Amino acid sequence: MSRTILFIDPPAFCTTVEALVAPALRTRPVAVAPPGVERAVVLALSTEARRAGIERGMAVRQARKLCPDLVVIPPNPRLYARASSALHEILRAYAPVIEPRGYGHAFLDLTGTGRLLGPPTDVAARVRREVRERLRFPLSVGVAANKLVSQAVVRADRRSDGQDADALVVPFGVEAGFLAPHPLAVLPDLHPRVRSRLDDYQLDLIGEVAAIPESALCAVFGGTGRTLRARALGIDSRPVLPPERLAELTARHILTTDTNDLAVLNLLLRMLTERLGRRLRRGGLVARRLRLEVGYADHGDAARAVPLPDSTLDGDLCAAARRAFALVNTKRIAVRGLTVSLERIEEASGQLEMWETGGGTAERRNGGSGVAALQHALDHIRSRYGARGAARGSQVGALTTRAAPRL
Repeated sequence: MSRTILFIDPPAFCTTVEALVAPALRTRPVAVAPPGVERAVVLALSTEARRAGIERGMAVRQARKLCPDLVVIPPNPRLYARASSALHEILRAYAPVIEPRGYGHAFLDLTGTGRLLGPPTDVAARVRREVRERLRFPLSVGVAANKLVSQAVVRADRRSDGQDADALVVPFGVEAGFLAPHPLAVLPDLHPRVRSRLDDYQLDLIGEVAAIPESALCAVFGGTGRTLRARALGIDSRPVLPPERLAELTARHILTTDTNDLAVLNLLLRMLTERLGRRLRRGGLVARRLRLEVGYADHGDAARAVPLPDSTLDGDLCAAARRAFALVNTKRIAVRGLTVSLERIEEASGQLEMWETGGGTAERRNGGSGVAALQHALDHIRSRYGARGAARGSQVGALTTRAAPRL
């Protein structure tokens, strides 16, 4: 039985939500960017701003030159998170498995629900109608047999400025034929370095990549070449996973001002690893590897992965992140952003023993009962009073004027 995957994509989600709160922004070219920061970049933008030639990641100065009427507003992550939660609450009534993907976006697995919910195109239409009636913003919905193509069909429609389609459908078995005539920009999650190499070989269309033998792609890209060709053919076996079962956990931060200040970067690493550590412990999980990606001011990037001890303590995760940073940060160029990912995630054996005082195995692995009890207390405080309910003195206010969340 072939799978049925829906990709939910609210166009210009952040600026659409902002316009619901401030109706004066409707039909205006709007960009979300940190205010009062030199070389600030556009984090999100409205459809009108995109039509004016503005792109995400573009410098605000350049965006204003392209569109003098551009309205620039500061990011409001709490507002976007509330709207995203409201949307996902609606989606849970339609699919047994939902995988959130950033603010507002999600994959839904409808495999085997035909008798209960009806054809997937009908489900997509009902979802769009209910979201418009209850939340008052539009949706694009891609329907395909896998995650890659369901997302690609929405991206292709967005590039053609498609409007008001109830569902964008790619039937099972025609994935390669659908992708072939489209530009590489339609292919989701194509790493910039891979895209740059493909540009060097003057490859513009997905079908051109699909026609290249796997051995030739592997000779250029290594093991990535195998995945690249499979994706160009529309082959994607990744399952739709709920948040607690995602193959990896990721936290990222984009600095509004590029810096080489190790004090700031170390604080940022601690904040990111604390966020990931809470997610691990809340889900009763453990990660075997930490991967750190550093983005530089020249738009280059570098990454390094290091093994993790059998621990979910913030201190161990932060130490691993700093070790990876020391290995990867070989450039004398200011850092623009950091992304920390926890990989090879498994269920943590003996997780309950961590908080006992009898000296169990898990307790010894995590540094003794005192450290584990302190970690448990910090988690309890933060769950009740928020992430800032308990913070190191050096963290308080250190990054509030220097950094902004990535949207």
